[in-house]
Amino acid sequence: MAGEPAHRPVALITGASGGIGEAFAYELARDGYRLVLVARSNDELNRVAGVIATKLDVETVAIPRDLAKPLAADQLDGELRRRRLSPDVLVNNAGYGLRGEAVELDVREQLEMIDLNVRNLVELSLRCGRSMKQRGGGGIINVSSTAAYMPGPNMAVYYATKAFVSSFSEALSVELKPHGVQVTSVAPGPTSTDFAVRADLENSLLLKTQHVMSAEDVARIGYAGFKKGRRAVVTGLSNKFLAHSARFIPRRILLPVIERLQS
Repeated sequence: MAGEPAHRPVALITGASGGIGEAFAYELARDGYRLVLVARSNDELNRVAGVIATKLDVETVAIPRDLAKPLAADQLDGELRRRRLSPDVLVNNAGYGLRGEAVELDVREQLEMIDLNVRNLVELSLRCGRSMKQRGGGGIINVSSTAAYMPGPNMAVYYATKAFVSSFSEALSVELKPHGVQVTSVAPGPTSTDFAVRADLENSLLLKTQHVMSAEDVARIGYAGFKKGRRAVVTGLSNKFLAHSARFIPRRILLPVIERLQS
């Protein structure tokens, strides 16, 4: 952990042990933020924190926490208070997906997905957003997905959670903007991360036929949009086309295509 002046702003990043969360950590560290990194994996989290601290000479705090568990956000809030850390920027990146028919997948796992992708994101956004509003400044980046723009047969619950994230984030942006707090929803498409492994998408047509972006490009584009004050950022031209055209395609055509891509 490298020593940094106490007045430097703090960025809290969830799901920071790899992929998009790790890439956002680099973006914020380069922009002068001290980092609080949260993820389930203790070893990977400490690896990321150690490498960033060494490479960029910034203070990094690693807090292992499974945010899908009950009271996890409350416990994280208590840990931040104990360390006297108040995030100036929150990046809600923790989340996962599961592929398969909803009624055949494990119910408990799908409910935990909702807890992590939705409940935890909302709780951290509200807790941090309230503090930011009181201070008169700050920002929240909620990582959504192009899945937010359409229903997703064979990943029904995951797609629904991301629709919630995008809707919630854009509304919260309007509420907090007058108080100096920027809220941005970042929607990547297929991205080269471990997400596909957890979701069992590695051999799907979706990844075989769609352009797969790097996590670094997703974070760079998302953070640039956040700094420009944009409410919603879809990363990549092909993803933008997909997200914006999906609303005009009849569902009788769109739904079978999505189902097939995720087969």
